Amino acid sequence: MKKIEIIAEIAQGYEGDPKLTNLLTSGAIATGADAVKYQLVYADEVATPDYQYYELFKSLEMPTSVWQEASNRIHKAGKKLYFDMTGFDSLTMALDLSADGVKLSTTEFYNRALIKQALSSFEKIFISVGGIPVDDIDLLIEQLLQENSQKICLMYGFQAEPTPLEQNNLLKLRSFKERYPGFELGFMDHSDGGSDDSFHLSLVAMGMGISVIEKHLTLDRSLEIEDYVSGLAPDQFSEFVKLVRKYEPALG
Repeated sequence: MKKIEIIAEIAQGYEGDPKLTNLLTSGAIATGADAVKYQLVYADEVATPDYQYYELFKSLEMPTSVWQEASNRIHKAGKKLYFDMTGFDSLTMALDLSADGVKLSTTEFYNRALIKQALSSFEKIFISVGGIPVDDIDLLIEQLLQENSQKICLMYGFQAEPTPLEQNNLLKLRSFKERYPGFELGFMDHSDGGSDDSFHLSLVAMGMGISVIEKHLTLDRSLEIEDYVSGLAPDQFSEFVKLVRKYEPALG
């Protein structure tokens, strides 16, 4: 059986701070996760200047040198590097940083031009399908993804700060597995990082046939930095990785 890929999702937790980025990168590498993922943010890709949170998005932009250092460290440690992208600027940056793949959120699901460019540029593409009508997923697969199924992972899950346990609807994973047999399937775990669910929910999802788990990493939950709600601190994340590896053989 192929080993389940565990992605340490940092998202916007770096808060545009190079020092925090460095610390989070160190923490992610130490957890034993297979990959690290950041969200590349360019304000002009996600908002107009008159939007109330435009300056917040702007504050998340960092020099290329900061990202390059993170990329070098992650690859030197033998981990993969992924980026969430929201437009062509972030896609180009991910390419320049030698990212191993990119992820498109549900916001970009209908951006055919961006998906086409991602498919021609990277060997691994994660596409979020949580909340997307099945007919629309079918259409995207028929139009763009079928011939590239070997490089696509359909990611299911959604962030509800955190997602209540009963709203995860994990049986959808089984239906996706049956409907799209030629594609990898992943689970985005957004359970409460301060609860036991954060250790156990992904284990349930493993039984539905997933091959990827994406889980948030934060520096310290008590600091309440950006995207900490579903996050585990590095030592907790390490325990999560060990738990997945312990029960992985039970899948057969």
